Amino acid sequence: MIQNKPITNVLSLPELLDKTLLTATEPDDIDREKLATILNRYSFAVIRGIVDPNTVLAAKQRFTGLYSPDNDRPATGEEPHEIMDNFQKLSIGGAEHSGVYRPRCMRTFYNPVWADDLYGLRKSFILTAQTRNIIYGMDINFAIDKVEDGFWTAARIHHYPAGGGFLVSHVDDVVPVVQKAEGISRYFQPLIVMSKKGKTDDCDFETGGGFFEVNSERYYYEEVCELGDIVIYSGATIHGVADIDLHKTFDNRNCEGRMAGFVTIYKHFERKGQLEQYVGKPKNKY
Repeated sequence: MIQNKPITNVLSLPELLDKTLLTATEPDDIDREKLATILNRYSFAVIRGIVDPNTVLAAKQRFTGLYSPDNDRPATGEEPHEIMDNFQKLSIGGAEHSGVYRPRCMRTFYNPVWADDLYGLRKSFILTAQTRNIIYGMDINFAIDKVEDGFWTAARIHHYPAGGGFLVSHVDDVVPVVQKAEGISRYFQPLIVMSKKGKTDDCDFETGGGFFEVNSERYYYEEVCELGDIVIYSGATIHGVADIDLHKTFDNRNCEGRMAGFVTIYKHFERKGQLEQYVGKPKNKY
């Protein structure tokens, strides 16, 4: 049983990757017992070999050709059914509408597996969602290509633009609350690595990036992960995205920066405002 026990000693990032990396070619090939042991010990795991890195490269090329800031919708105000199709929104600010105060600068490109496969990621999203379901102990195809038991898979790309894209460090406390209220007691977040950090030609950004924190140590996993790796962290893990390439000028017309893919289990809401049944309005001091 996965218990989310934290790391008790400080490891370097390469050491951590060595201890948390699994290889598999299909979700059914994952050594579930070993994965549970890794997540118990480190609250973090990496699965390599399920998502094809060439598919990720091709998706980024398609993304670049399709991207337009003219398609941005506001951070909030959409109807629930809109994000269940291809949908692009720009989130800048504190995100208080979600019931928390969580500053960010990012875009989200929703791309459910039943929508037009704009980026060629349908298979990758399905494989990653199946991996998620294995971690959760669910049927491998639960809520992936249809709404099931009131849940659906919010397949999407997060884009953090060069010049300051970021997500403040936090612990997930919205989706897990909703899931728990609806009978899903554990929470893990798998993501597809779509960008690399560094200064070589195959890297997408130089500074900042996705991280998680354990025992006051911050690990920037995109420094060692490969495109297509499935990174998994527990719901109790502090994580975020540090400022992307602040040495560059922010340019809304291009899509440079960091990308990552997600397949989170969302509650199926039929109207705006239903989230407040689970997460109240934020009570901030400022």
